[in-house]
This record gives sequence, C-alpha cells and structure tokens, in this order.
Amino acid sequence: MASIFVIGIGGTGMRCIEAFTHLCAIGMFDSTDVHLLALDTDKDNGNFTRLKNLKEAYIKTKGVNKRQFALENTFFSANLHYYQFSPDYSKLSTFETLYNYGDAKFSNPEKAAIADLLFTDNAKLFDLKHGYRAQTHLGSMLMYHSIIDEIKQNDKSGLKRFIQELITASNSGNPRVFILGSVFGGTGASSIPVIPKAIKEAAALISDATDIERNAYFGATLLTSYFSFPLPNDKEKAQQKIIATSDKFALNSQAAMMFYETDETVKKTYQKFYMMGTEGMEWQPGKVKDKTVTGGENQENDSHYIELLAAFAAWHFFNSPEDGTDEAQLAGLRDLKQEKQVEYLYRTFNETGKIDFTDFVGSEKKEEFAKKIGLFTAMSYLTLLEKYDFFVQAQKGDLTRVQIGGYEDIDLEEVKNLKKYMSLFHFGIENGEVKDGWLRQVHRSAGGGDKFLLNPAVFGCNSVKELEKFEFNDTLYQKDSDFGAYRFKTGLFSSIYDTFSKSFINTGEPESITNKMEKLIKRTYDTLCKLYNF
Repeated sequence: MASIFVIGIGGTGMRCIEAFTHLCAIGMFDSTDVHLLALDTDKDNGNFTRLKNLKEAYIKTKGVNKRQFALENTFFSANLHYYQFSPDYSKLSTFETLYNYGDAKFSNPEKAAIADLLFTDNAKLFDLKHGYRAQTHLGSMLMYHSIIDEIKQNDKSGLKRFIQELITASNSGNPRVFILGSVFGGTGASSIPVIPKAIKEAAALISDATDIERNAYFGATLLTSYFSFPLPNDKEKAQQKIIATSDKFALNSQAAMMFYETDETVKKTYQKFYMMGTEGMEWQPGKVKDKTVTGGENQENDSHYIELLAAFAAWHFFNSPEDGTDEAQLAGLRDLKQEKQVEYLYRTFNETGKIDFTDFVGSEKKEEFAKKIGLFTAMSYLTLLEKYDFFVQAQKGDLTRVQIGGYEDIDLEEVKNLKKYMSLFHFGIENGEVKDGWLRQVHRSAGGGDKFLLNPAVFGCNSVKELEKFEFNDTLYQKDSDFGAYRFKTGLFSSIYDTFSKSFINTGEPESITNKMEKLIKRTYDTLCKLYNF
C-alpha cells in the first residue's frame, strides 16, 4: 500500500487540495494512504473552511469512529489523513512586533538597519493574519521560522505529526512530497521555495538520524496568474497598508519563473516542477464583487479548472516511475535526485477551447478518468435528490423502495456526510434553491456549455424540478465524445431508479470489505459500472 504526501499552501493551494480530494473521492488514488497538509496563514479563510468541511465529510463517509483503510475499485478509495498548520499571528500580527523592531532600533541598530534595507514601512506594519500579500521576501523568512518554531514548541501539532509520518516513510524508502500553490501571490509564492529545507530542518529536530533531503523526492506546481479581482480604493489601501493587487500578478509570475529557473538551492531541493497557467486573467472568482477582500471568511473563491490540472500534476508525480528504481532505469529515465537536476513539465490544452479527459491524464488513462468522474456524478443524483434518496432508504431498510436489507446498522452520520460531500462536489439544495458545488464551478470557469468534460445538460438544471427530470442515465457524457455510447436505457414502464435497483440487487456484495457503508458504496460503484458498460 502506497503512502503519499501532499502539501497545499495559501488560498490557491487550498482550492488545489480541494480538487485533489475530489480525485481521491472518485477513485483516482486506489490503495493509497494520503497524508494531506493544509498550510495557510489565514486560518479563517473561506476556502480553508470549505476544505475542512470537505475533508471531514470524506473521512466520516468512510466511517464514524471506525478504523479506516485504503480500498480499490470503488469511490472514496484513498485513506485520507488530514493535518493543518497556521502560524499564530493573533498576538504578534505584524513584522514590526514579531521582529521587535521598536526595541531593536535602540538595542541592536544593525539588526534594525537590515530590516530597513529589506522591508518598506508598510511591509513592517500590515496585518499578517490574512497572508503575506505578495511580499515573498518577507513571507519566506516568516514561514520558514514558523515551521521550525512549531516543531520546537508544540508536541501535539498537526504539522509535527505530518513530518513524523514522512520520517517513518523516509526511513524505509524514498517518499514523494508534492506541493500545491501559486507563484504569483503571497503565502504559496513565499513558501514553495523554502518548504523542502524547512521540512528537512524540522525532521532533524525530531529525529537526527533521518535525512529527508537525501531520501525524499519533491515536486511542486508553478501555478501562474489565472484570475483577477477589483483593485483596492484609496481607503482600503490606507487601512490595509499593503494589498496584493491582481494587476501585478502577471509580472509576479514572470519574476517567479526567472527565480525558479536560476536559483541553485531550489533546483537542488526539487526534482520536478509542473508549470501551468491561463492565457488571460478575465476570470473573477470572488463572491464579494464590490470591494477587495484580503482574507478571512469572506474570501471564499469559486474553483477553477486550472486547480484540477494542478491536482492531476500531483497525480502524475505520484504515478510516474520512481526515480532511481529498476522500473525507471528500464524506462530510460534519469535519476534527477542523484544528478541534482530539476525537470520542468507542462501540458497544453486543445486549441478548440474544449477541455477533454485527455487534457488531464493523457490518452492512456482517459477512460479511467471518464468512468470515475462520470459515475461519481451519477451517484450524486442518487444521493442528493429526494426522488431517489438511495443511501437514506438503504440505511432505513425500506424494502418497498430499495428491496434490499442488511444495511440498517450503517451509522446515520455516515449517510449524512455522504450527502454533505456530494453537495460540495456537485450541487446542494437549500430552501428549494440549487447551490453550485465544485464541479459546477469548474465547468463555469472553463466557459460553460460543452467546453468541459461532461454533457452540458448536466450543468443546465437550475431548479429541483429540473434536476429530478434530468435523465442522467442517458445524458451523462457528451454525445459526440469518445464516451457518448456509455449510457443505459430504462424499460418502457421502468424509471431510472427501478432500473438501478434491479441491477443493484443482481450485483454481488463485496466480501473483502467489512465496513457496511463502504460495502454499500462499493456495490453502488459496481452497479453503475455494469449499467454504463464500463
């Protein structure tokens, strides 16, 4: 069973981890223990909160107060271990107070002079609780020392537990660590260059017999500018001291790429960089449109397809032949770590503007991705709509509708959290209103219509009545795509639900899984595979 390590940094990193978690849910990381670290200075950030809700729903779907395992050929197959770390800026919230700059001007003028040389007055005074605001020179120093201080001072830290797991993996092999974040903003751009070194030093504090830098392989996204937001007005500038403005993102991205191309330390600590971005920055993800939001609960940005591409960069990193192994040598691959070299990778999309399954995984794995995201979407209708309500009925043992038994001892919290997860993935229903989940947001970011993976009709239902009428059995994939024939018909007098239930009854229950909720999910997965002819 594989163990992999993923770190998401900053607001963009949180949305990339969100996409990565959905890949785990649809089954793209079978038989894998995933150690997932969310690292952000802004612990109250709306995207950070949404991620925490998502991971909680994922874990509780797999089992409430039950030991969890990685599975294969099913949904929620990865075993997710979640950790988080936010530097505490609640008391010392500016560089001036952290650095004790006021006293240093008198007691240590040389130290103060260095600060004056490196940082403007506004950089010393802005509130760090909402991130580093494109002040990467400041953020790199603060994040590095925050990680080291956390290891020294907090034995129960999630960060420390994450690094302890990495130490264990390093002592028995060559673990892989992938970092998700942007290079144009604040926290992610500040942290990506220093994370391998910070982890190495933190691990040495825990176990001086471990050499993370020698054993672990590191990869990261170099995610350039892909969105914009309104420029701040004079009042906001005066209040906030420093605000990262999107009109500088393109320039920040160019400078960052030059840095990653030339900096010798970074090139020695990373083995692979995945370069990605969009041609324009027209997309505005913010829910608050009339003012600049620097952070906090109001900064909950919609998801974008480029974040899914970043998640698939991690998937590629973890599924590539391992450097230095016999498999890699037979494939003629270089050992980048031994050569102290870094490899830059990128992927281009179809010139037509349509985003297809191949654009994310290549031609060899496109059917696997199409099957898993398509069938997971189909299960969302069975889960979320009262017309079906399959998992609730199965848990109740309502034989008049489901015609099956044996699932009555499933914990009701597991069913509730499956519903919660599916609403975050696809759509939610609140007071009769349809709320867009991650999948719908990503579809919208790609331009809507037929430009993203599934049939446009999947995204065209804007009311509960329309959703209940939608024939997902026949209209899941785009008709002119490679998967247009993957659908199932109902009988003349049979509904989608009747057809599904009959096929479910004739699908054997998995014997290798003991958890009843996971048995039910696996049996549902197998039923959908059979119905859609995968």
